[in-house]
Amino acid sequence: MIDPVRIAASPRPLVLARCGEGYLPWLMADLARAAKGRAWFVAADDVQARELAEAAGYFAPEIDVVLLPAWDCLPYDRASPSLKAASDRFAAFAALAEAPAGAQLVVTTVNAITQRCLPKARIASLSARLKPGSRIDRNALALKLAANGYVRVDTVVEPGEYALRGGLVDVMPSGADYGLRLDFFGDEIETIRRFDPASQRSLGPADGFTL
Repeated sequence: MIDPVRIAASPRPLVLARCGEGYLPWLMADLARAAKGRAWFVAADDVQARELAEAAGYFAPEIDVVLLPAWDCLPYDRASPSLKAASDRFAAFAALAEAPAGAQLVVTTVNAITQRCLPKARIASLSARLKPGSRIDRNALALKLAANGYVRVDTVVEPGEYALRGGLVDVMPSGADYGLRLDFFGDEIETIRRFDPASQRSLGPADGFTL
């Protein structure tokens, strides 16, 4: 029988052979709990990484699952990485820059961990946790959004876009099905609400998001 506590406390590397593919999410969730901190899983490819991250998040919702993907382009390729790949990778680095509050499982691939990344100080300067009550200058927020690859538009309808409209800042994070509307009073965020990008109608309040 596999003992996650003994594995997590082992002073030397251990090899687990013939572990069923469907059992891996359960095993990694148990190892993250046993480690009482950050546990890593290096998948063979992006498909395995995403499947394991989704399954672990479903079976162990109390664990913080961080997916660190690789760039979706080749070195020296004429095409730049997609906004989603860049946003997802940066979001993962922002999460890794902070000490985990509890059990955390980082799922990545061989390609992802061998690719260069920004220094920790640079990541900290570009990221921010925004929630009602946070104070940030709207122009400074616009600069952060642009530095993270967001494109300024008149009306936000797609992921990776943001708009400045008086005291409102609309932004649609990569991978999200809805936009976020930040209502400012001076430099303070009064409310954050989700909205439908198709109709621009409000969908209710949001706790916040990490840039």
